Amino acid sequence: MITPKTSNPLAAGSDFIVLNASAGSGKTYSLVQHILLNALRPAQLHTAYQKILAITFTNNAADEMKARLLKQLLEFTALEKPSKSNFFKPIWEELKISPAELQQRAKGTANHMLHNYSTLQVGTIDQFTHRLVRTFTRDLQLTDNFEIRLDLEAMVAEALDLLYSTLGDQPELRDSLVDLIQERMNRDKSHNPDHALRKEGLKSFDENTLQEVKNLPTPERMLEISKNLDEEIERIVREGRNWSQKCVEFLRSNCLDLTNFTYKDQIQKHFLTLWHNLRRNDLEAGKQALNSRLTKGPVDEWAALRDTMGEWQAKHQRKLLMLKQVTAKLQQLAATRALLDQLSALQEAQNTMPIGAFNKLVSDELQKEPTAFIYARLGERFWHFYIDEFQDTSNMQFNNLHPLIEHTLTKDESKNSALIVGDAKQSIYRWRGGRAEQFMSLVDGSNPLNRFNTDPAAPEMYSRETVQLDRNFRTYPIIVEFNNAFFPKLANSLTQEAHQRMYAEDQVGQKPQVGDTGEGEVRVNFLHLPEGEKHSAAKHAENVFEHTLSRIHELRERGHSLSDIAILVRSNKNAKLLANFLVQHDIPVLSADSLVVGASFESKILLAAAKLHLNAGDRESLFELAFALTKLGKGPADLEAFVFQKNCVDGGLTYLQEVFPGSKKIKFAQQSLYQFGTQVFQTFGLLSSSNAMVDASLDLLFQFQSMGGALSDLPAWWDVESKKRNVSAAEDLAAVQIMTIHKSKGLEFEHVIVPFGIDDKNRDAEYWIEFDLHDELQRIPITKSEKTEKLFPEEQLSAIKNEETFDWINLIYVTLTRPIRGLHIFVDGEKPDAFGKALREHFELGEEQHTVSMGKPVPPEQEEATEKTTVPKLSSDGIQARMSHLMLADTAPERWFEGKADPRQWGSALHRILQHSSTQQGRALKRLYRSGKFSESLHKEAEAVLRSMEDRKELSPIQKSSTIVYVERTVANNAKVLRPDLILSTESEVRIVDYKTGQEKPMHQKQIDEYAEALGSVFEQIEKSIIYV
Repeated sequence: MITPKTSNPLAAGSDFIVLNASAGSGKTYSLVQHILLNALRPAQLHTAYQKILAITFTNNAADEMKARLLKQLLEFTALEKPSKSNFFKPIWEELKISPAELQQRAKGTANHMLHNYSTLQVGTIDQFTHRLVRTFTRDLQLTDNFEIRLDLEAMVAEALDLLYSTLGDQPELRDSLVDLIQERMNRDKSHNPDHALRKEGLKSFDENTLQEVKNLPTPERMLEISKNLDEEIERIVREGRNWSQKCVEFLRSNCLDLTNFTYKDQIQKHFLTLWHNLRRNDLEAGKQALNSRLTKGPVDEWAALRDTMGEWQAKHQRKLLMLKQVTAKLQQLAATRALLDQLSALQEAQNTMPIGAFNKLVSDELQKEPTAFIYARLGERFWHFYIDEFQDTSNMQFNNLHPLIEHTLTKDESKNSALIVGDAKQSIYRWRGGRAEQFMSLVDGSNPLNRFNTDPAAPEMYSRETVQLDRNFRTYPIIVEFNNAFFPKLANSLTQEAHQRMYAEDQVGQKPQVGDTGEGEVRVNFLHLPEGEKHSAAKHAENVFEHTLSRIHELRERGHSLSDIAILVRSNKNAKLLANFLVQHDIPVLSADSLVVGASFESKILLAAAKLHLNAGDRESLFELAFALTKLGKGPADLEAFVFQKNCVDGGLTYLQEVFPGSKKIKFAQQSLYQFGTQVFQTFGLLSSSNAMVDASLDLLFQFQSMGGALSDLPAWWDVESKKRNVSAAEDLAAVQIMTIHKSKGLEFEHVIVPFGIDDKNRDAEYWIEFDLHDELQRIPITKSEKTEKLFPEEQLSAIKNEETFDWINLIYVTLTRPIRGLHIFVDGEKPDAFGKALREHFELGEEQHTVSMGKPVPPEQEEATEKTTVPKLSSDGIQARMSHLMLADTAPERWFEGKADPRQWGSALHRILQHSSTQQGRALKRLYRSGKFSESLHKEAEAVLRSMEDRKELSPIQKSSTIVYVERTVANNAKVLRPDLILSTESEVRIVDYKTGQEKPMHQKQIDEYAEALGSVFEQIEKSIIYV
């Protein structure tokens, strides 16, 4: 284990620095400082920052780092006395120059960076890998115009549809899927295999799984192997039935019954019952059955029979269990392999590639080419490499980068460097390929990558040094001290030294830099139900809800804002239940669901209305609309809500229209999809005030319409796409945040409440193990459970259990290091999970002690005590009914601040507005302004355009009730599909209106002539108008 020489990365003397940064230790601060050190090192080279490559884990992290780099430079250049900068002081000391000289360098770099911001090379690992793929397009036998698919789930869904369409030509695969469905139904699971197949398809893109699946035989061959293995199972089943029958014959021939045996119950259970049908049961006869004795009669004969059966079980027990697991898995694998084949065909047909496939392609190519050639192909050479969140980087990702880093450090004469930052204790993404062990080996110096031929005994090619950040700038002392003491004890459950070492006192221990000694609070409550109440999961959950609500009220009384409080949970299920409870008690909540368009109240109304047009008897949609009317106070006053909702479901659309005549206005025959959407929201009174979910739903609907989507396809498309679309909450909202532990990583909160336990169960975890029962199958994936553990080699099982424990401790570490002022934990005192037991053991509590309170509360800062904008109340199903305070993310055009818009966006937006009736156009324009599509100046310009439309003679028929208006209706002309903006049909004529933006072009006239020609076969008198807006 390497002992760090310094805790300051700027003072490190090695070429390659491994920065071991625990939670709250100022990792980003140190990283930005080191990047600027190298950016400002050359005296007259203001472009040096372009020779730096920084890789982060997410796009948000990349954007934040770029902004911080520029912000630090600009703030430093604005200082009248640069010597007062604490941030830049270590830099000028390391460079051995004056503050004034450093400021001059910073001014030049900042000015150049401002004008060339896009050349600041800070991005994600996927972005850099994509760049490498583009560089080696021809070498990888890809076409120049291939496209990246980010929506892997959608690709897998498309491939699954293709797979189903080919089942008619693959009877064996079809029959296998039928068997798979039957097996799922036998286990009380959904008959639909889609979810399982999609999950397997997505999982197959994991870099380890992908190679394993590719090594498997073809789907057809796997099904043949499955039949062969099933025959072997049947042989064992027959033999087991024979042994069971021999026991029965032994009893009968010797006139014995079970009362003549010791352990008679075990004989009855195993030899006479379970062994009679080993197809359904396992070979699990224990010591009692195998040591049973006969109290009278042919004692030796029974002992011989019993021992023979014991030998037979010892020979076949593991084999039978393995065969059962494998035959069941082969059906799934055959379907998965067939799905991957369809996915490959889809990629080739569409000329696309999922981003997850890049790493393998690059890895294979890098093995063929010398590193200098790769640099030459890239077109530039980086001098300094930075990798953030390294504990979440996969082996293949780092191996793709390392040749470039090695070349930079060993082949250049200048002082180049590499710095990686991570914390193995915060590695919680193993399921996504993250390997904490890779980082751990760099921290402790055991990784031989910096030595010739990766030989641990060989000389170093470049020096490597570990720097540990040992201070905590986030959290108050009591919480830091609690974590310093708790985690080394918790790590005693680990079995491998390398993992234990990560939680040793000198690794996990931090020195608090915030507040005074004794400040901060840690409160742990071991909850018990009232005396006499029987414990259950539901009862405990109710108890947790009440205590959580009470703690929130207590914190508010102490002056904290709701936005100071975060509730962290392990699963989304618990998050939803708790969010519903808090909302019902008037506590505003921000959760993952509350920001998803597809989960919103407004989205459900729109989808239900669309489904009713397709099927007027859709009972679920009728209930959705009736529920919406009840929530909005538009239901019948003389009926209870549940009665009204039942009547709607039973009475159908006719009843709904009788009690709510406004629903008759929702028509589709003469409307575009977008108009249909606005009519739905207007009918339910949702357009009268600002509402981000309405805006987001209409945006999504317009996107679907622009793709040429039809109403019949909307429900299926909406069900997938609406769940991907989020709205962003304003930062100053007063609402309790509820999120999963994984989502909270990298964030900090004034107070953290952990209401539910953090269990150590790793459900449905699959591992590939050696398979020796068939020559064509070397390895097979097995779901690890208590029953299947005996199938795993002892060494592999021990390593797996250690990794699972390490990952569990990491989850706890991430949770307990989020708070600034207060940590509040609720534990099931009657049935504690592993986390609860560890806490009780740590505090050495007796059975009657149910509460721990450490430290003293820290009052909020004055400006934080003021309650901020209140979030409107969520509906009872956990979704916010009105979220007027939310703003759409990433919707503003690039030139928004200039008061200008991209011509295509301007035209598209105006088209949307002009689809409305004249009475609704003003409201539609306001929604575009609120959503960020238009700046204030564009808003005024659009208003002027609408006013100019009022006097247009061509549009006057719209105001007449007898005019039939068709908006963006599809018109077929031979093989061509046309879509005029407006068709006005009156008693005397039909007028085609087409809106255009920009300059007049001959093609505009040609286009409207095509419209007229297409309609000429239906209407006699046709007029044409092109209106330039």
